Amino acid sequence: MNRKRFVKQRHAQRFRAWLQQYHNPAMVQQAGSQRVCRDMVTLLTYVQNHKVVGTQSTGNMPLKAVREVTADFVNPPQLDTTIGERTYRLRSEADVWPLYFLHILAEVGGLLSCAPSRRWRLTDDGLAFLKRDAFLQLGQLLTVWWYGVNWLVAYPFEGMGEALPVTFRMTTLRHLQRCDEGQRIAFEAFADDLIAETGLTWTAIDSRSSQMSLRSGINQMVIKVLADFGAVDCQTREEPLGKGTIKKLDTFWITPLGQALLAGIAAMRD
Repeated sequence: MNRKRFVKQRHAQRFRAWLQQYHNPAMVQQAGSQRVCRDMVTLLTYVQNHKVVGTQSTGNMPLKAVREVTADFVNPPQLDTTIGERTYRLRSEADVWPLYFLHILAEVGGLLSCAPSRRWRLTDDGLAFLKRDAFLQLGQLLTVWWYGVNWLVAYPFEGMGEALPVTFRMTTLRHLQRCDEGQRIAFEAFADDLIAETGLTWTAIDSRSSQMSLRSGINQMVIKVLADFGAVDCQTREEPLGKGTIKKLDTFWITPLGQALLAGIAAMRD
């Protein structure tokens, strides 16, 4: 038996075991309330029902479509910003992270076919995705993020370099799975452990705030993404900044849905 076929069979066995343990009406209901799941269905349905032609330069969604589809999101994002008497209008789909994030997941996950100056189309996998229940949809999307996407897209700063350490994703998963459901986890200690164990470094010349920058990266690439999936809940604290304050992540904890989704990610590893 060749390795590719062996890995496929092994994944199928793990997937069935995962379903047997976690797939139930309560999990489906919890997954169906998550913004990522509902907004992805909104995006795919919009593409299915409208003619969306990718922009000439990047193949991204044109601005008219961006405004129309995000208006139906669970939490419609603010697209234009007014400062004083000046209004800064939306310039690109890439400026709307909730939509751009879904676009990346859909394209990398093979749900959408997108190309410059070409019409966006749902693939057969995209059509099949719409027929699945919310728990399977959410598990599929988080697995795409974990194994298929360069996480630096969520924190695209020069100091992060061009790639994460090769052990970063699986080390992160291992650390998360060590945590009991509902256990309060101090974020900074969690992030510092990851940084030390994986050798994550800040490569920018100005490294005075390197540890803070790396923590911010882990927050954006890991915790905030998991929070969007309903896999973690978070508590913030107020810290002084200038004449005001800023909210910083203090603790987080794994939800029952998160425990199930993390087990699904682990089941799909090679």
